[in-house]
Amino acid sequence: MSSSVTTLTQQPFSVRSVTRLLGRIGPAYYALLILLIVAAASQERFLTGPNLTNLIRNSTVLGIVTIGQIATMLVAGIDLSVGSVISLTTVIAALQMESHPEATPGIVLLCLLIGLLIGAVNGFGIGYLRLNPLIFTLASGTAIQGLTLHLLYSPGGSVTREFRELSRGAIGPFDCSFCPGGTLGPIPYAAIYLLVLYVVGTWVLKRTVFGLAVYAVGGNEASARLSGLRTERIKLAVYILSSIFAVLGGLFLASRIGSGDPLVGDPYTLDSITAGVLGGTSLFGGVGDLWGGLAAVLTLGVLSTMLNFNNVSPFYQFIIKGVILIGALAIGYLRTRRKTV
Repeated sequence: MSSSVTTLTQQPFSVRSVTRLLGRIGPAYYALLILLIVAAASQERFLTGPNLTNLIRNSTVLGIVTIGQIATMLVAGIDLSVGSVISLTTVIAALQMESHPEATPGIVLLCLLIGLLIGAVNGFGIGYLRLNPLIFTLASGTAIQGLTLHLLYSPGGSVTREFRELSRGAIGPFDCSFCPGGTLGPIPYAAIYLLVLYVVGTWVLKRTVFGLAVYAVGGNEASARLSGLRTERIKLAVYILSSIFAVLGGLFLASRIGSGDPLVGDPYTLDSITAGVLGGTSLFGGVGDLWGGLAAVLTLGVLSTMLNFNNVSPFYQFIIKGVILIGALAIGYLRTRRKTV
C-alpha cells in the first residue's frame, strides 16, 4: 500500500492515477473505512477509549489465527482444523493450570508442542501424501474436536491470575501533546501482540527465502518443483505454522475468558477464512498479504461491535458474515478474471 502511495506522488495528479491507486487497495480497506465512519456516526460510544480497547482485545484471537490461515491459502491450501486447535488449547491450558498453577511456562510449551504435532500431521498428509487439504483438515479438526470434548465436555477449568494479565493488561498512559486530553493510552498488550506478529510475519513472507518460496509454490507448484524447491517441505512448514498460530490464539483466548471451553474455537475457522479472502488473499494461492488480512480482521470486529450495539441476534450475524464471504469471493474472482483477460 505504501508503494502505491509513493507511485502516486511521483506522477501528475489525474483521475487515472487515483483510479490506479484505488484499484491496488483491497476491499478490506474500503469496508473498514466505511464501517468506521458509520459506526462513529451512529454510536456515540464507539470512539471511546474503553470500547476501542475492547474491540482490539476481541479481535486479537482472530488476528493471530488469520496469519496462519493466510499462510495456508498462499500455498493454495486451507486449514479447517484451526477452530478445534483453539478449543483444545483453551481446555488443556485451563485444566493443567488449575491443577498445576506453578507450571504455567511448561503448560504453554506443552500446548505449542501439541500444535506443532497437529500441524506436522496436516502438513505431511497434504504435502507428502498429496491429500485434499479441505477434506484432510476437516477430518483432523473433527478428531481434535472429539478429543477436546472427551477432556472437557462443558466449559471449566481455570487459568492463573498472572496468565490472565497477558490479555487484560496494558501499558501507559503516555504524555502526548497531539492527543485529546494530552495523553495516549493506555495501550493494551493485545495491540502490541498483533503489531509485532504482523510485522514479523510480513518480513518473513516478503523478505526471506522461505516466504518467497511460499508465494512460488502457491503461484505455480509445478514450476516451483522444477526450479528445485522442495514443495512438500514448504507445505509441511506452512501447516505447522498455521497450527502454532492457532495455539497462540487459543492461549490468548484462554487468558481472556479465564477458563477452557471445548466449543469456543468453532467460529474462528470460518472467520479466519473470511478475513483472508476479504483481505485480498486468493484461495488459488500465490496472491495476498498479511496487512490486508489485518484490515479484514478489524473490519469484522467493527461490524460485530455495531451489530452488538444494535442487539442483532448472533444467528443473523452468522448470516451477515456468510454474505460477506460470498461477496469477497466474488470480488476476488472478478479481479483474477480481469488480470487473465
